[in-house]
Amino acid sequence: MSDKKHRKDSPEEMQSAHAWLEQVAEELGLPQDAARAQVKGVLDLTSAVAHHRSRPAAPVTAFLVGLAAGRAAAAGGSATDGPADSAALSDAAAQRLEQIRTLALDGITEQG
Repeated sequence: MSDKKHRKDSPEEMQSAHAWLEQVAEELGLPQDAARAQVKGVLDLTSAVAHHRSRPAAPVTAFLVGLAAGRAAAAGGSATDGPADSAALSDAAAQRLEQIRTLALDGITEQG
């Protein structure tokens, strides 16, 4: 079958996802390591929201977390783009991803 679809967790699909995210990061003027560092956290967050809260709210939740991380990094960062800004953005994103993933699962894990 020549048009065989890739499984969503296949190495080919992940390679395609990473290539797309690198392209998007470049287009948005973001450090590429910031996107790569947060893939698992974003996927875990959107999975928790989609399965335990609201499927349509999952991508919007990720967007809101990104806005909050950007705001936090800008408030504590310098006026220039560079490695320090990349680290601040990555740290801010990681903290908020875990915070909101935990909120999405609040009351769920104890019952299950």
